[in-house]
Amino acid sequence: MKKTIAFLTGLLLASCAMAEDPVVVIVNPDTAVDKLDAGQTAQIFFKQVQSWPDGRAITPIDLKEGSPMRAEFYAKVTGRSPAQIRAYWTRQAFTGMGVPPRQLATAEDVSKFVKTTPGSIGYISKKEADASVKIVMDPGK
Repeated sequence: MKKTIAFLTGLLLASCAMAEDPVVVIVNPDTAVDKLDAGQTAQIFFKQVQSWPDGRAITPIDLKEGSPMRAEFYAKVTGRSPAQIRAYWTRQAFTGMGVPPRQLATAEDVSKFVKTTPGSIGYISKKEADASVKIVMDPGK
């Protein structure tokens, strides 16, 4: 019982922290796109769209599975749970249709990767976004 209460308290605290610091979608500053909607972002992260309008390849970057920010991102952008995202990629891999985006451990790692990799896209907390990346979507708005 104590473990359950501690787990639920942790979830509540994590959700409060996320509400205070929403997730934003960022791209490399050289990307020729200034704004994306949820549908476009979902297509990119599901690898249904693989190049930017200028022809440059898109490199989507995910946070590791189990990350609260990853769960928030997919819930807000796609309306899917972590289990549904995992099932999607399992089907894609089984049918030979694709592999999921590369995963990095922390939002700081995502920010560094996006900042230094042309064509890349990822998501981080709004407070972590600085002038070295371009925010193209704020799912909280």
